[in-house]
Parts: sequence; C-alpha cells; structure tokens
Amino acid sequence: MGKLGCGIDGVLNEAKFSEPLPWIGVYIAAASLACALAMAADVIHGFRHSKLWFPCKFSTINATSLTIIAVAVKLSVDLNTPMPRGQDQLAKLSSAALICTAVAVGMGTIAPAMRWFLAINFRCPTRGRKKGCNSDYKLEEYWIKALVEMKECPLSNIPIHHPRCRRILHDAKIKLLNVCIGIQAGIVFMSKVIRFVSVYFMGTILLCYDHGRDWLMKFAPNSIRNDSGPESPPNYKQDLSRFVLHLEGEDALVDLMMKENRDATDYWWRKAKKRQPKHLMELLELSRPSEGFKGLTEFDSFKVPPLDTEEAPNCWSLSLVTLTSIAFAVPNIDGYSIKHLITGVNEGLVYVRSIEHMHGKLVNNGKAADIVWLSVELYHRWLNVDLRKLSLQGKSTKEILEVLSDSAKNIFMEFKKNNVNMCLMDSPSKWPIKVLAANSMYRISQSLLLDYKDKNYETSERLFEAISVMVSDILAACLTNLQCFISIKCSTSAIEEREESVRHAAHVLGKTEKVLKLLHQKSLPGLTPDQMAVMDEWRSLYKLNSYLCDTPHSELSSPTPREVYLIID
Repeated sequence: MGKLGCGIDGVLNEAKFSEPLPWIGVYIAAASLACALAMAADVIHGFRHSKLWFPCKFSTINATSLTIIAVAVKLSVDLNTPMPRGQDQLAKLSSAALICTAVAVGMGTIAPAMRWFLAINFRCPTRGRKKGCNSDYKLEEYWIKALVEMKECPLSNIPIHHPRCRRILHDAKIKLLNVCIGIQAGIVFMSKVIRFVSVYFMGTILLCYDHGRDWLMKFAPNSIRNDSGPESPPNYKQDLSRFVLHLEGEDALVDLMMKENRDATDYWWRKAKKRQPKHLMELLELSRPSEGFKGLTEFDSFKVPPLDTEEAPNCWSLSLVTLTSIAFAVPNIDGYSIKHLITGVNEGLVYVRSIEHMHGKLVNNGKAADIVWLSVELYHRWLNVDLRKLSLQGKSTKEILEVLSDSAKNIFMEFKKNNVNMCLMDSPSKWPIKVLAANSMYRISQSLLLDYKDKNYETSERLFEAISVMVSDILAACLTNLQCFISIKCSTSAIEEREESVRHAAHVLGKTEKVLKLLHQKSLPGLTPDQMAVMDEWRSLYKLNSYLCDTPHSELSSPTPREVYLIID
C-alpha cells in the first residue's frame, strides 16, 4: 500500500502522490506574498516620488517572475488530477489566489486608470483651447521608420544565388513589411482617435476643476496661495526648450515638460534642504582658507621618508578616516567631542566619496578608507589596534602616536617582506587595501611626531584640536568640488539614467546649500577643476608656493633649464 507504481492488478497506486502538496502550497503562498509585496512597493515608490502613474519598478514581468508564476499556477490549471484532501484543496486555492495577484500585476487595477487620467491631463495643458486639445492625425515618421528601412535593405544573409528566387523573396518581404506598416499605422491612428475622444470629454471636466480651484484660491491665505515660499530658488527666465527631449509632433508639450521637470527638481531640492548636515557645518567652521587650507600639508609632512621607493598618492577619504582614527585614540578627551568629530566626518564622507567617484581614480585607496572607517565607527578599531583600549592605557600622546606608527610600519614591512616582487612591480595606487591603510597611518603619525614639540602636542587637548582643524581643512578643500560634481551629474549621464542623476544632483544641492554658501566665501587656489579634485595637486601647489616664498629674488632672476616656471594668468 505504501509503495509507488502499479499494483499486481495493474492499477496505479496514488497513495503518496499528494504528500508534496503542503510544501507546494507553502511555495505558492510565499510566491503570492512576494508578488503582493512587490506591488505594495511600487505603490509606495509611486507616492514617494510623486509618480502617480505607478511605474512597475519592483513587480516587473521578466523571465524570473514568469517562471515563478508558471510553476505556482500549475495546480489551478491541472483539472484532471484528483485532489480529495483538505490540504490539496488549500494548495489549489492558494494557487488561484496567486493567479489573481499575477493578473492584477499584469493587467493592473487602479494604476492604469491613474495613468490614463494623467496622460489626458498632460496632453491637454490648456483647457478650453483648441490648440491644447487638438489632435494631429498625421503619422509621424518614427512610428514606421524601422520597417521602411527594413523594406529597402537587401536580403544579403540568405544563401540563395538564383536571381529569380531572390526577386520572389524580396517581393514577398516587401509585401509582408507593407502589411506590417499598415498595421502599425492603423494602431497609431486608433490610438490617436482614442486620445482625441478621451481629451474631448475629459477636457470639460478638467476645465471645471481648474475654474473651481481658481475660485477657491481667491479665498485662500497668502501662505497657501504662494506655493513657492520664501525659500524657493530664483525663477530664472531662461529659454531651456532646446534641452527638452521630445518626439516629433510634441512641440506643444515642451513648455509643460519644462514646468513638470522644474517642479520635480524643486520638490527634491526642498526635501533635501530640510536635512542640512549640521555637524559637518560646525566642523567646516574650523577650516583655514586664508592660510590656503594649511592642514593639507600639515597632516602629511614632506619631510617623512617613504617606506618604499615610491610613495602612494594621497586620497581625501583615506586621509580623513586615518586622522579621525588617531583622534579617537587621543586620551582624556570627552566623549561628546569625539562623537561630534565622528558624526561630522561621517556626514562629509558621503560627498567626499561622490567626488572621488567622479574623478574615477585611486579606487583601492577609497576601498581602504571604507574598510578602515567601518571598523573605526562600529568597533573603535584601526585594523588590528583597539583604539579605545589604547586611549585608556595611561600612555602619553607621543607614546600613542609611536604605537600607531609602529603598528602601521610592521604591517607594511611584513607585506614587503612576503611580496617583494609584487611590491616592486605594482604602482603604489594598486597596493593591497591593508597596505595602503598602513602607509597612510605611518606617514600621518610620523608627521605629527615631527611637529610634536614645536606645536605643543604634549597635551591631549592640543593634539585633538590640531587634528580636528586638519580634518576641517581637508573636508573644506575637497568639498570645493561640489559645484563641479553637481554640474557633471546634471549633464553627462546617459539618457536612461538622466532622471535619477538629476534627482541626485538636486538632492545634493539642497542638502549642501549652506555648505556651498560657506565655501563660496573662502578663497580658492588657482587650480583647474580637474586639479582641484586631486588632493596631491593642492599639496604640490602649496609646496611650490612655499618654495617661491622662501627663495631669494636673486635666485629666481636667472633661472636654469631645470628650474620650475610658475605662470599666473
């Protein structure tokens, strides 16, 4: 009775055929839940981004979703298999529920109606005017352009050489494509008829709605009537119509497209402006632009000898997280000051990473910064060094700097000993992540030790203050590239990514508006935009200016061929 297959009498034994059904039911229920959650996510995404046509971003129909649905609906469409038990019927009922959910995703319920209404509202921007609701029944070229080009192209890939056969095939192709062109033209014509009928009947309703809204606005307070408010950006009267991407026959919609896009950009700008990075702003107040952001050279002295024949390039983010790691290990500093510094750096790193990504170089340095910062922020450790434990050991600031420097040097030398060929062959920017982090810690610790007596770093408060100022200088210098970053985000991305890119740019602009105003008051060096994105370019300029200031005039009056010329426009 428990065996599968046919019995002695040749009758099929179906005793255990239903055992997998409970698990099938669980699978169907899980698939139904995933489908419902995807639909809910699309609804939330539509409301959150003011896209009331509810684009299918999560509940899309693709190979994966179709496979899941095909397997899950097997029970409902299997009408010949007996399912006598309650578990069998429950599994079949779950399958039917999934079919309904899948149909709702594919066919839609509320979303298509909302899309239809918004399309009418978008197509008839000027109510009561024939120009706004007039339908053009001309067939635009782009609807049939590909079919016409296919009709004119020869059949070069078919291995038939007889002229008569080739002519018969070519004539058949032309007739088939003519039929396709006719079908396409008919579909476009019917779509325009439906659009005209929809706009004609809905135009009156929309016109009444506009009149009612205008009448109610007469009795509304000035604060409600003026949606822009005092914080709205200035409305420049620039002709931007040449930048609007539109199809043939959509010239009348260009102005409306500009308005809708401007409103969406203003929305994201306003939303981001409410969340200003206040800790970053307070940290940037410590920067020294009048001294050329001097911290860019103080944190990594040119007098520190390299650990290898070549020196690794400096990176904005790696320098910031290394300095903050040292500040965390400084003893006798109150927790609020440390937390304030870490929060400010954390807010600034968001934009520093974006600027470094825009530059597209020093990828390993950026990865090293991310790994070091994750360990410092969550576990208060720099690689294998417990920073909190180190700060509580009663050591002096000099001893702590020496511990960090020695730990970093040991990591670097161990790698150099075990990978001599690799270290010599690869450029410093391609060193392993851990080696780059160690090299940064060694150089910064040694730089602080060189200035230990001259700048009175014996006291914890003085060392922590000096590190905070260096961090502020580095952040301020890096964030001067924000304006260039926003401009690039708005202009260089592909058309498919333009919406998300511009939205990100508007978000960054709103969130860093006060930062940009603060940095706009600072004096900047004479570097090109490409040079300003590179930290070592700032340091090289500062080093050159220091050399020119320290060199007597008599030495500069008669330059030799090896000397450097500085041309100032």
